[in-house]
Amino acid sequence: MKPNLLKLLTYSFILFFNPINAQEIWHESFAVPDKGVWGNSGGSGIISDFSGITKWTLDFSQIILENEDDYAKTVTTSGGRFECVDINGEVVWRSEIIDITTFKNITIQLDANETGSSTNEEQKYLKAFFILDQGEEQAFETNGDNWGNWGQAVASQTGLVGNKLQIVVYMNNHYASNKVILDEVTVSGEEKNPVIIEKGDVVLNEVLFNPVPDGDDYVEIYNNSTKEIPLNKLYLASRDNDMELTQVYALTSEREKLLPSEYLALTKDTLGVFPWFAINGPECFLQMEKFPSFNNDDDYVVLLNSDMEIIDEFYYYEKMHSPIFYDREGIALERISFSAPTNDITNWHSASTQSGYGTPGYQNSQFTNEEAKKISVTFQPEAFSPNNDGYNDNYSIDLSMDSPGYICNILVFDSAGRRLCKLSDNAVLGTHEQISWNGKDENGNQLPTGPYIVMVEVFNTDGTVERFKDGVVLTDRFE
Repeated sequence: MKPNLLKLLTYSFILFFNPINAQEIWHESFAVPDKGVWGNSGGSGIISDFSGITKWTLDFSQIILENEDDYAKTVTTSGGRFECVDINGEVVWRSEIIDITTFKNITIQLDANETGSSTNEEQKYLKAFFILDQGEEQAFETNGDNWGNWGQAVASQTGLVGNKLQIVVYMNNHYASNKVILDEVTVSGEEKNPVIIEKGDVVLNEVLFNPVPDGDDYVEIYNNSTKEIPLNKLYLASRDNDMELTQVYALTSEREKLLPSEYLALTKDTLGVFPWFAINGPECFLQMEKFPSFNNDDDYVVLLNSDMEIIDEFYYYEKMHSPIFYDREGIALERISFSAPTNDITNWHSASTQSGYGTPGYQNSQFTNEEAKKISVTFQPEAFSPNNDGYNDNYSIDLSMDSPGYICNILVFDSAGRRLCKLSDNAVLGTHEQISWNGKDENGNQLPTGPYIVMVEVFNTDGTVERFKDGVVLTDRFE
């Protein structure tokens, strides 16, 4: 049996014997190798490396390491574990302080294993303890005390209730041909007031399924409820050719929450998204450890809860994009209304040109104001001076559409009717847009002071056309 498979089966065995309603609170699998201490080739001193390790600490003040083969560190064996070899003393491994306030019936489990033939009780052992609410150290009730040639054991403690928990493990091994091994430290428990995630509580809100070359897909979700949704209870998936769920991946194992009316974009690598879109902040994104691969032509995006119930599902296909786009790479499909069904094709539209073709992690460019009854275009101010003094430096055109799907052209003319620049050229509008003019022509040259005419044309594929006109004065500095 392959080592990684053995580790997976062991971990599954541990979880199987946890209470039926338990969920993981904290976990350490030692997946990052060469973190800990080891001797040097000169036979004196200790080399240490704990960079990037935040979930645990190691007290190694009581050991002697005589050469580079003596160590107490993480290794790659079996997918990662912590080993002690010929350390001539005791190391103390301590977890961080774990918050268990919102859980009950807490269970702690860890793998306490060894290799070799030594039976020395004082020079080869692994002893597991816990500290509850900053009290005294207490030994695990099952297999907490392991010494000599014990082989493999799962140390455990059940039935804990409190606010703060810390795990402490004492390890010793004086032998070069033996190993003392710590692995798969898991804390689980039952939620005191579990959040039930129901259909429609969280909805799919935006999908980029055909990214630019070297870019990555993203899927945006929105909390459409009044609940604080635990993200570790949500899964993203797709469907195969037989319509069976496939690539079912947890959003995260961390106990983060999606608050009411919050947006969150999901991707496998933010570096494949951030360079191409306006990002409100990294907190608007969640980089998943595994992310489904979605086809460029058509596919299913499925959102599930921890009971594998479908919370929302969206079938997309490439021709849902606006027909004005010949090249659809790097353009997201956005949901228009939270109240309309997810799979109503009229409830989705390509993201607007002005938005940069996507709004991951914040309100969609095509989000509709259901009370809007007509197209509205407003211009301000009547005069502007682009001199960077902070007062009326730009001329703004605010456009509010009664529905998505409008295309816009904006032209600027001088008083003699000569076209000077085009602020918008067949741009796909969002439902609410603001386009600014800085007083320059198409070549980037600053225009002279004086009056100018601005023409706005908006139209859609249904044949609706509306035009608006405004006069504006380009001035020098206001006194």
